[in-house]
Amino acid sequence: NSTPVALCTLFFSAIVTPVMTYGQLEGLVNKWSLDLEDQEKYFLHHATQVNAWDRTLIENGEKITTLHGEVEKVKLDHKRLEQELDFILSQQKELEDLLTPLEEFVKDQSESTYLEHEDEEPRKTIENLNTFESPADTTDPLQQICKILNAHMDSLQWINENSGMLQRKVEEVTQVFEDHRRMELERSIRIAFD
Repeated sequence: NSTPVALCTLFFSAIVTPVMTYGQLEGLVNKWSLDLEDQEKYFLHHATQVNAWDRTLIENGEKITTLHGEVEKVKLDHKRLEQELDFILSQQKELEDLLTPLEEFVKDQSESTYLEHEDEEPRKTIENLNTFESPADTTDPLQQICKILNAHMDSLQWINENSGMLQRKVEEVTQVFEDHRRMELERSIRIAFD
């Protein structure tokens, strides 16, 4: 018959607690240190990439803000140009309304002469109106036509100047957008291959 003390001794002698030597402990610590260094390098590599992406996002945000401002300026210029065109159309309509009675009068006076010189007559009439100087009589149809033609020419000149500027702005904004898109594509390709 086994006594409880004998059973305990037998049980404890069957459980052997492994004893770790200093060399084994040092080997484990070295292995863990190397693993930690690898993880640190991995983390630093990704942290550097994230910082680069963050800088790129900030730069692109600033570019988008600038681009948005340029687009808003172009929209305002476009709106002004449309207003000027509307003004010119109204002036042209008024001019046509004033020219119609004059054309009928000229036609009634000398229909044959008018038809022979049809190509030269409007040009000469406009040249004469531009050099026409008389007291400002607002009821005189020629004075009204001259005034409308001058406003029409000023508006056309303004449109000509501003349409060139507007076209240049659109080209600049388009170029900035294309450059930005190309840089993003190149950056995406580089990141994909890193």
